[in-house]
Amino acid sequence: MAAQTVADFTNIDPFSSSNVGKSSLNADGLKCELKTLESRPNWKGEIVVLEFGSKKHLDPPPSKVQESALVLVRFYGTNRETLCTELKIYSPYLKKAVKDIIPDFKGYNIENQPIILYDGLRYFFHYRNEFQEYGRNLENQAAIEHLMFALTYMYSALEPELYSYYNYVEAPVTVPSIDFPNLWMVFKPGDHVYGNIAGSERVLRVISVSRAGNDITGLSIEGQAIGFDGRDFGYSVEKITIHKYGGYVPLANLTYKPLSYLPDRNSISERMIERGRKFIHLRERQHYEYEGAVEAFDGAERQQTDTDEGYVKSRIVIDAERFYQAAPSRQLRNFRKTIPKRNEEHLRLKDEDYLICCHTALGFSLADRKWCIFEVDLVKDVDYNVTAFENLMLDEKYKQMISALIKVHTEVQLSFDDLIKGKGKGLIFLLHGIPGVGKSLTAGTKRAEERIFVTVFSTDDEIESVADSCKRPLYTITAGDLGTSAADVELGMGKALRLAERWNAIVLIDEADVFLEQRKTSDLVRNGLVSESFDQAFQSRVHLAVQYPALSSTFRKNLWRIFLHKASPGFSLEWLDSESLERLANEDLNGMQIKNIARTAYALAVSESTALNVTHIEIALSAVQAFKSDCNEVVMKD
Repeated sequence: MAAQTVADFTNIDPFSSSNVGKSSLNADGLKCELKTLESRPNWKGEIVVLEFGSKKHLDPPPSKVQESALVLVRFYGTNRETLCTELKIYSPYLKKAVKDIIPDFKGYNIENQPIILYDGLRYFFHYRNEFQEYGRNLENQAAIEHLMFALTYMYSALEPELYSYYNYVEAPVTVPSIDFPNLWMVFKPGDHVYGNIAGSERVLRVISVSRAGNDITGLSIEGQAIGFDGRDFGYSVEKITIHKYGGYVPLANLTYKPLSYLPDRNSISERMIERGRKFIHLRERQHYEYEGAVEAFDGAERQQTDTDEGYVKSRIVIDAERFYQAAPSRQLRNFRKTIPKRNEEHLRLKDEDYLICCHTALGFSLADRKWCIFEVDLVKDVDYNVTAFENLMLDEKYKQMISALIKVHTEVQLSFDDLIKGKGKGLIFLLHGIPGVGKSLTAGTKRAEERIFVTVFSTDDEIESVADSCKRPLYTITAGDLGTSAADVELGMGKALRLAERWNAIVLIDEADVFLEQRKTSDLVRNGLVSESFDQAFQSRVHLAVQYPALSSTFRKNLWRIFLHKASPGFSLEWLDSESLERLANEDLNGMQIKNIARTAYALAVSESTALNVTHIEIALSAVQAFKSDCNEVVMKD
């Protein structure tokens, strides 16, 4: 019997209808036959059901319909156009085969109800190989007969489509191509579709395909992806559309392509799997670098459409949970299936799951102070400058105290608490002095291995750089970010400090002058911001105050040497001797001005395709001197 079964399923002729007919079985529900019904509106607009070829209403006893193994219902519109088809499977043998083979029906209850397949022949086509393999292992003759009947019916009913498919898609001598009416044949449920989706290289797992809209304007593909809602991973659903086209188009030229037919499918899969692993890794709050396009949102959740706002070059913090709190309209809808983190299921995904992971990560741009949607491919590890603290030109006694205070905070055995437990564990530095002497550069320059909350108040209005050597995020906020009323400042400061604590970040409160001045009776609004006299209450809350004096000639000489060599990598700068450095150091400039002059001189050298020389420095320096002179004249006139 087994040998005969194998032969039967091996020798099915896809283009022969000789096997389509009625079985000798006549038991209710077991007739190996197909009954065709039509559902269409009558002249009154009422939907009526007729047996194929009948001119009158069909109202048979339910048992009569259920006697047939298969019942095909064609649905027509008011213009007699075919809307869709529905294949009802009453055969217990076919219902079991469908349940065993097609993943969507694994949990389906097949007792006392039919299985309904919309555009049902498509299922039999897509799973034709699986059905044939299943049939080779059957021993029940009735089950064999029903399965052969269904497959033979499919091959007969789809004869034109199969002819096109085998000759243009599977033929070994042609480039795989397909016409639009038969496009559905290359998108099997469970396979993968590849393309540029929402501006990014993506892969989705096909769930289903259907026509787009009531008219045949395109093919709609419902695909599965893996996303993250800030708490759990899960399977979400996305829809894409291939618009109608004429003639035969190579599969590789389609807007969205069946991945299994592409010649470079292996390299595509490797890239997407690698990105998927990275996406899973980005689940936790972490510090990264980013340069590229983003979707950015301000505090009012308005999407930024400005070109400048759509591009970020910044250190970032990945934090999906807080992103969704800031932009709730972008919250993922309920997952069809969740992949919980609590039992680490997300760490045991297979390659086929990594393949369909989301292409974006959610978080905060530290430089732009915006919540953003980042491209996973453009998220990079931070290249920290661990020598920043050592290179900082600051009195050694202050550097020693900064190191000691941070060490006390980071080592548990050295922790020092207030009389009230949990109070007084913050660390506040006040860096004060004229602009451009390096206060902001100091903020967070010391590395801290343990969780520590450091707040730096700076009266400087120039933000030099992120202090790389701390290997932690530097979250900079200004007085302008916090508002003008006391209530706004309190609310904004609280939000900023909570985020900093969550991210293990160092906070730099830049432009802090407004918070440190004494109150004046003539300015009630300002009094709301200035909570205390700096000389009294605030002074007692500062752990370490560091005054940055104007740069000495020696400091300026060192800065000139550092910035000029950075501007000329690969060049010896033989002209930069001690005499030249001495002459430059005598100019009354701060660190920011020296850096800007070096940058401008470098730009001049690049534009002339020459090495940086003293002429470039002199041109840039003269421009700065002229600007200072103009500013001084304005001040004197006022």
